[in-house]
Formats: sequence, C-alpha cells, structure tokens
Amino acid sequence: MPETTDVVVIGAGVVGCSVAWYLAREGVNVTLLEREAIGSGASAHATGSLSLLGAEFSPGASFEIARASYDEFKSLVPDLESATGMDLLYQRRPSLRLALDDEEVNLINSLMEWQQPHVNMRWIDAAEIQSIEPRLSPSIIGAVYEDESAQLDSYRFNLGLARGAELKGTSILSREVTGLVANGSRISGVKTASGDIRCDAVVVAAGPWSRAFTPWLDFPVPVRPMKGERLLLNYPGDPLTVLISSPKRGHMISRLDGLTSVGSTGGRDYDQRDLFAGEEFDRQPTETARLELLQRAIDVFPDLERAELVQQLAGSRPLSPDSKPIIGPVPGWDGVYLATGHTTKGIHLGPITGRIIADYVCRGATEVVDDMSDFLPDRFADFADADFLAAARAVDE
Repeated sequence: MPETTDVVVIGAGVVGCSVAWYLAREGVNVTLLEREAIGSGASAHATGSLSLLGAEFSPGASFEIARASYDEFKSLVPDLESATGMDLLYQRRPSLRLALDDEEVNLINSLMEWQQPHVNMRWIDAAEIQSIEPRLSPSIIGAVYEDESAQLDSYRFNLGLARGAELKGTSILSREVTGLVANGSRISGVKTASGDIRCDAVVVAAGPWSRAFTPWLDFPVPVRPMKGERLLLNYPGDPLTVLISSPKRGHMISRLDGLTSVGSTGGRDYDQRDLFAGEEFDRQPTETARLELLQRAIDVFPDLERAELVQQLAGSRPLSPDSKPIIGPVPGWDGVYLATGHTTKGIHLGPITGRIIADYVCRGATEVVDDMSDFLPDRFADFADADFLAAARAVDE
C-alpha cells in the first residue's frame, strides 16, 4: 500500500525544513523528502547573515517580508535550541556596511534614502570607523552603522529545523521524487523511486533543482543555479566586534565558534561569467576565488594576512529572474505550492516562507504581508526566458 501523509515537502534545505516546522507546529502530518542529505544544497555553504541592508531587498513587500522574517528569528532560535538542545551560534550585534571607493558611497547612499526610515542606521565617517574597529583599513571612506544585525550557523540552523520538525511528528525520508500523482488538477501524491506517497498537498522547496518540476506541473519554475564561494579563516587576534559587509567586497564576520567567515563570490562577480557562473550545481572550490576573497578581506582588514585558511565552501544558490523568492500556490493546481528562488536570502527568508506556506495550506491565504503579488508563482505564468545574468548582478552578498 502507498504511504499516506497530509503534506509532502520536497527538499530539506532551510526553506523546506522551515516549511515542515511551521506546518508541523499547526498539527499537520508532514513527510519531508530529500534525495541527498539534510542541508546538502545552498544551505550548507550559506553565510547565515541576517541583515536588512543591501541591494537584495527593495521598497515595499520585499522589505516587509525581510523585516518580518528577521523578527521571526528572535523567537524561533530559542524555540529550536530549547527543543533540540542545539547551539545555533546565533548572534545579534551592530554592523558596518563599508565604502572603500566613491562607487560604494553612492550605492550605499542610494539605498539609505529609502532604508533609513525603517532601520536604525546612520552614516559615519572614517574617524568614527577607526574608533569602533581600529584594525580596519584607513582607506575606508565611510560606512553605514546599523544598530543591530544578526548571523547564525546556517547548517546548524538547517539541522535544528529538521530535528524540530521531526520532534513535532514530521517524517524525514531519503527519497528522490520522480513525478507527481494527480486527479485532473488536484494533487494526490508524489512518485518516488521507492513507491508513491499519497497526500493532499505538495510543497516544492528544492532550491536550484526546483525547475525540474516544470514539465510535471506544466508551469514554469524559473530558477537557475548561481555559484558562490566563501572562506572560513582561523584568525589569531580578537574577534571583530561588529558584523562587516561591503557592496563590492562582501562580508567579514567573526562567528561564535571562533572562525572568521569571508565572502562571497556570486552576483558581483558575474561579469567574469566563465569563471564564476560555473557548471550547474557546481560545488567545486576554485583557487582563483580563494585568492580573490583573501585579497578582498585583506583590503578591508589588513591583519587578516595572519589568518589560516580552514575551509573553502562552494555551491549553487537558487536564482530567480527578478531575484525575489517564488512563494505560494501554483496556478492551475489544487494543492501544489512553490517555496524556492530565494537567491542568497534563503536563510534570512526561510522562516517567513515557512509561515506563509503554512498559512496557504491551512487557511488558503496569508496575512504575513499586505500584498503577495511580488512573490506568487503566477507572475511567471507567461515566462519563456530571462536574462538571469542581470538578476545575478543585482546580488551583493
């Protein structure tokens, strides 16, 4: 006899595990399917940065959903740590978004025009930067000082969500989905290599693999893999007291495990397409990226010349044509939902995506944001092709 559940969630990254957690919290019987391992995709190599600044969010619903998810972490992390006994290495502290040249000054100021009314932030000059962190390069022109930003270990977070969902009754199975089962437009199950699983709803949260569902759904799932690389360093000095980022040079974060995260390649490097686009689902670190990341970091924090490379991580992020996530019901289907295309913000937006999908499954609508039209799959109903390179260049994490 086929297995039976209420909802099948496909993909056990942070987004899929968030969906499973929020559905299970509602008392829904969930089966979570993963063809490889929990957190084996984009979530395994993500920075875990949670910031409202940067170019990935835009005025309106995009920023609204980002702020709602940022706030969600404040209760979600203690809930997961209490339930699982795991330390997610979650930290909340001030941040600096640095400008080392006029181009970065102009970019930061253009974003501040609409961000400042919503975030406790202010422009500071080079002298104040040096008073906050004297080890930073004296060539830094200025920075935005944000009163609070946050960061956590994305892989631990992923495992915590999976374990938390499991403790609430979710079944986690190692299965590859090979198709869908439907009665007309009504979903009734999924096909796997080990047999069918009957269900009333399916959530596709397969990151850059989500587009494989396009022929089964007869609806476009326009997600492409965008390669990114970052480094973990062992720096012998005291940790940085602030979380650091720069539009052109990426992030620099002292983690709670004592390592310093530096990165990442990705959108800002796509003018070097052959080098950084990589093959689909490319997880192979490159020497060129390593050298570039180290040079960027030393430009900002010269004392990192003393650091030792501990690990270089590489993988593909799920890029959507407009860099916004694809969340909600699939047009023409009863009981099929997408939760994908989060680009570099899957960790940040995972919790709120889980809440939104749980709302759609359990109540048929969501009130998390006033207008979901920027995120619903139906915006791609007539999609044929897009310049994903343009979308990638808009990414600056």
